[in-house]
Amino acid sequence: MSTKENTTKFNKDNNNFNERTTNNLNQQQDAINKTLDNTLHNVKRTTDEATREIPQYTQRIAEYQEQTIQTIKDIASDFIEAEKEAISSYQTQVDKGSVWDWYNPQRIAENYAGMVNNFTSYLLNNSNLINNALASNIRVYNTALEQTRDNLKTLAKTNTNFVQSVNRQNSDVNTRSRSNERTTRY
Repeated sequence: MSTKENTTKFNKDNNNFNERTTNNLNQQQDAINKTLDNTLHNVKRTTDEATREIPQYTQRIAEYQEQTIQTIKDIASDFIEAEKEAISSYQTQVDKGSVWDWYNPQRIAENYAGMVNNFTSYLLNNSNLINNALASNIRVYNTALEQTRDNLKTLAKTNTNFVQSVNRQNSDVNTRSRSNERTTRY
């Protein structure tokens, strides 16, 4: 075989190899893109489902808050009713002229009313504190999530820039290498 035939055979073999390599790389890139697209689709589907569930969560929180307030109201109401009975009992004793003459039922009722109001305010204030803490924690969580998103964007951009830089360097090295091969052949 002549040198020209060897060079032609080498070039054909090399071109076939390059085509196979390019086809394999394209198939791999397509598979990677398909996997990433599927992942993105799954993330979108999951987040859309979570978004649709927000009204349910909001409703549950509202129900818990309403239940808490109703329970506080019931406690206060039950306590007042019990105190009414106790005062009525005191009044009965006062009407009979017993030792209870020394106590003013009106003053006792006012003291109990003040105590019930304070207790009710205490429970409602605690409920508000819990609700405010919950809202604050949600805000902190959302802020952390937004920061994570921004950090991941920056990280992804940095990684992309690095890979592009390496690819440019490899391309430059390959170009110089091919140029040197051509120079050596001639």
